[in-house]
Amino acid sequence: MTTQLNGERLHALDAVRSFALLLGVAFHAALSFIPGLPPGLWAMNDRSPSPFLADASFVAHSFRMTLFFFIAGYFARQLHQRLGTRGFWANRGQRIAVPLVVGWVLLFPAIAFVWHLGLQKVFHGAPPAMPEMPKQPGAFPLTHLWFLYQLLWLYAGALLLRGAVVRLDRSQGLRGLVDRLTTGAVRWPAGALTLGLPLAAVLLAMPAWFPPGGIPTPDQSLLPQLPATVGFGTAFAFGWLVQRAPGALAALRARWLLHGLLAMASSATCLYVLKTQPPFAMPDTPRFVFALAFVASAWCWTFAVTGAALRFLSGHHPAIRYVADASYWIYLVHLPLVAALQVWVGDWPLHWGLKYPFIVATTLAPLLLSYQWLVRPTPIGRLLNGRAYPRRGTAAPAEAPARNDDDIVASLCGVSRHYGPLQALNSVDLQLKRGELLALLGPNGAGKSTAIALWLGLQDADAGTVTLLGGSPQEIERRQGLGVMMQDVELPKDLKVHELVALSCSYYPQPLTVPQTLERAGIVALADRRYGQLSGGQKRQVQFALAICGRPQLLFLDEPTVGLDLQAREAMWAHIRALLHEGCSILLTTHYLEEAEALATRVAVLAKGRVIAQGSVGEMRALVSRRHIRCVTTLPGVEVRRWPGVLDVSGDHDQLAIVATDAESVVRRLLAADPQLSRLEVKQAGLNDAFHELTREAA
Repeated sequence: MTTQLNGERLHALDAVRSFALLLGVAFHAALSFIPGLPPGLWAMNDRSPSPFLADASFVAHSFRMTLFFFIAGYFARQLHQRLGTRGFWANRGQRIAVPLVVGWVLLFPAIAFVWHLGLQKVFHGAPPAMPEMPKQPGAFPLTHLWFLYQLLWLYAGALLLRGAVVRLDRSQGLRGLVDRLTTGAVRWPAGALTLGLPLAAVLLAMPAWFPPGGIPTPDQSLLPQLPATVGFGTAFAFGWLVQRAPGALAALRARWLLHGLLAMASSATCLYVLKTQPPFAMPDTPRFVFALAFVASAWCWTFAVTGAALRFLSGHHPAIRYVADASYWIYLVHLPLVAALQVWVGDWPLHWGLKYPFIVATTLAPLLLSYQWLVRPTPIGRLLNGRAYPRRGTAAPAEAPARNDDDIVASLCGVSRHYGPLQALNSVDLQLKRGELLALLGPNGAGKSTAIALWLGLQDADAGTVTLLGGSPQEIERRQGLGVMMQDVELPKDLKVHELVALSCSYYPQPLTVPQTLERAGIVALADRRYGQLSGGQKRQVQFALAICGRPQLLFLDEPTVGLDLQAREAMWAHIRALLHEGCSILLTTHYLEEAEALATRVAVLAKGRVIAQGSVGEMRALVSRRHIRCVTTLPGVEVRRWPGVLDVSGDHDQLAIVATDAESVVRRLLAADPQLSRLEVKQAGLNDAFHELTREAA
């Protein structure tokens, strides 16, 4: 899933998608309570109608599918970036097309049977002859599964349009402009209304449009219907664009409250028009006002819900994640159960305030139980969720392994590699997690370059398993998610820097634009310089730009700051931190241990082809017992060097710098030997000390 504010998995968007689906269950459960609903339009007309549920269901229905298709577009682009076109269609065939076909075959007879029972009850055993529906090409009762069919059309359209844009917009100027407009639409208060204008125009042009129904549901035909295609297609496309636009999610998160207020105002306007105007013959002016308020409310609610989730639900919550996984199953199979319960309780002499919660709870309880025992640990769960979870007594323990597996972007599992008699790697287990920077340290010949070559698919392991972005490094789709900056690089000397960047961008499906790449790498001033005329440090900066131009999910940096002066090195550190903040996973090799100390989320030390230690920087420091002591003293350094626990002494004038393994005893002896001792300072060992001690022990 995700990318990724602050490098985290986008649990918030998983929650939003499940909210949209579960809101559909609540909406369908409310339909039998709507006052004035024509008999026969739904399975049951309850004897306790509710104006409140009518208003609430209208508001929910006005945005729930726009919200769903917006999130679907976001995840579709993310999935395509990760799997490529072939892998994308294989995945969508399994998780969308198969549930559509199998679900319809199993559910349609149950829905038809429940509807028959309901109509018998509504019309007291003598339902009138239903008017014959007008015959139209492609007529087919898709039921509530129409959203899966619509998704398949949208996937095909999105990939065809993407292919055309990639071929026509080779300079990526158009895509850069669209990225800016996408982020601007989220930041601009009128952006929601602007996105809804195409749908408003289509709805107003329909003579038979029924305003209380919102977007006509495309559930009776296999041919795409214009209102749904425009409305939900716009949502899907904008979700796709938000996934690639820098800053768009951050803007949604920052403006969730503003969009929420605009959403409530727009929905209030819609409800006012509905209560003051005839729904079947609404005059032109109120109809026009309603249409604008309706599309604005759909987009404002979509932005508000998404932004609020990013603001408050961005962390991992096991219960929310469990419900998010279950929501797909619940929505697929809920309709016959909801309708059957509505038929059952429709004539009960109880208030809707008791019956409606009963229907919702009695629907969700068995469906959650069936998900836990019949779906989640079975092949059905693998089909719907992408994997089957082990059968556990509770949801929470089963969640942890899935989350950890999903967070691993590259791994070596029991990997060995030989070059003749030389063993470069010996049963190495190493993992790089999503959103972290792993500093891979080791002396020359430790196996660092071999590990990187295996991950890049340049070599094959003699034993063990190498995975990259969820698959084999040999798969082209995996490599398209990489950025690589190696230590020894040869590039055409006669090409200008902007030409080199444009050439590298052309290798990726959805890269940054050339100006974006130059700016993010801090080399705008070098754009018109020939590569062969640059200094060694400037060439490294250009190589960094080439590594990040493809918007990598995983970035390999091999000694990235070699040859850079202090100012350029600090600038590159800032660029690397920005990539981490955006969710990029980074593997860094460096001989500048202060660089690893400043940047690394985690450190792994290789020596003689084995991982001898790994952990956070603090954990690595704690592996060594030495401490650094500084003080102003009249004691001679030669004398202090002979004390027990002292490893080294250096100093100038009256200041001594002491490296000791038993800092407490050395400090006590210093204070006893020199009552005038001042400016005493004791520091923990640095990563440099830990590295040298670990590699010396492994030698």
